[in-house]
This record gives sequence, structure tokens and C-alpha cells, in this order.
Amino acid sequence: MGLAVFLVAAAMAVAGGIGVVAFHEPIRSVLSLVVVMLALAVLFLLLSAQFVFVVQVIVYAGAVMVLFLFVVALLGPAKELGRGRLRFQPWLAGLFAAVFLILLWVMLQGVQYRQPAITDLHIFGTVQWIAVELFTKYLYPFELTSLLLLVAAIGAIYLSKRSIEDL
Repeated sequence: MGLAVFLVAAAMAVAGGIGVVAFHEPIRSVLSLVVVMLALAVLFLLLSAQFVFVVQVIVYAGAVMVLFLFVVALLGPAKELGRGRLRFQPWLAGLFAAVFLILLWVMLQGVQYRQPAITDLHIFGTVQWIAVELFTKYLYPFELTSLLLLVAAIGAIYLSKRSIEDL
């Protein structure tokens, strides 16, 4: 049963990812991204990471994707800037994609799977495990990220006040 759920979720994630890139309308691309986020949430649940599953559904598939959808709807349909494509553009894109896949394959040849350091998989993905990892092993990157977000928020406030004063 778990394998069937995995295969369905993986197929949904891949199809949604292709939809994000393939659709011409931005709203359909955002909705495809919501499908990808929900499929990833199911994959997290299959890994017994219930907390990450809930965060994925509430934060990413819920809040962030709805924000993206509102922004796309607010901006309206995008005007195509340059309708005339280069004659060789599809071939060049195919060449770059092939080179990228070959390089990826060459890079992954030496990769070997190692068993994770966690021996107790009952706590993997729980709030307790994430808290221990976040506040011990990843404390400095966590604090640096919070400082970076604080600076970005202050910069956004400053720029918005400055642009209002210019009006």
C-alpha cells in the first residue's frame, strides 16, 4: 500500500513540476506548484515526518501558494514582450538540457548511499527531533537566517516609506 501511495504522489509531483514549466498562463503554473507542494507533503508523511507534513501543508501549500496566486491574479495577465523567438532557440534549449542531464549523471556516479546517523526513527521528523537539530547542530545558520530576514524587513519598510514620501 505504501509503495502505491508513493508512486501516485511521485507521479503527481513530477506532473505538477512539468505543469509549472509547461503552462503558459501563470495561474495554471501556480496551481501546478500547489499540486507539487501537496504531493511533497504526502511524501513527507510516508517518511513518518508528521510535523514536516503539517508545516508543508499549512505554510507552503496553504499560505505561500495562496500568496503567489493572489499576486499573479493582482498583476493580471502578462504581456508577451518578444513574440518572435529565435529559430534555433528550441534546439539550443534541448542542447543545454542534454548537457545538464549528462553532467548530473556524471556527478552522481560516485555518490553512495549511507545509512542515516539517526538510529531511532520513531523521533525522526517530530517536533522534538527538529528542535534538537535546530538549536544544537544548526543554531548559527538559524540565527544568521533570522538576522538576514530582520535586515530584509527593515529594508522593505525603509524603501516603502521612501517611495511614499516621493509621491
